[in-house]
Amino acid sequence: MVDMKKKYSLKTLVISGVAVVIVLAVAFICAKALFTVKDTINVADVEIKVPTSTNAVKIGSTQKAVISALGQPKQIAPYSSQANYKQGTVLNYNGAKFYFVHNKLTNFEITSHKFKVGLAGTRKYTTSIGNTPDELPRLKIQDNTAFLDVKSDDATTDQYLEYDMSQDGKVTKILYNDY
Repeated sequence: MVDMKKKYSLKTLVISGVAVVIVLAVAFICAKALFTVKDTINVADVEIKVPTSTNAVKIGSTQKAVISALGQPKQIAPYSSQANYKQGTVLNYNGAKFYFVHNKLTNFEITSHKFKVGLAGTRKYTTSIGNTPDELPRLKIQDNTAFLDVKSDDATTDQYLEYDMSQDGKVTKILYNDY
């Protein structure tokens, strides 16, 4: 009779131990998913603004919305991309270019600290030009370029928010291309 109790106690102890291990593993996986920085962001989360404005623009914004949020550009000109046969308009600011196809913002290039790139909902904007990679979202760094994966619902190719950096590791240019 004593042997049955020992077997039963040992079996209960093993089952309890396995259950504890499973619960801890699930808790660890959930915590990791909740508290780690995303390696990929949605294109709808990318925002551009000037420090003196509360208005931000996003990929897909109209020319009118960009001008309203960022001010009057120094030049508005036609452009065409031979790489993917697109024609549109480019708004040239001092230190930034915003490219439009069918009156929707598709690409941008920023080279001035006068513009900030941030992620929607974080309320944190980083003056990216001049910053180091430590001050930016989690990035893949290759040579003097850092990449943040950007996804969209209709993406057919890899897309990146690209940060070009100088030899001393400071951001000199921020680019987004939809191709």
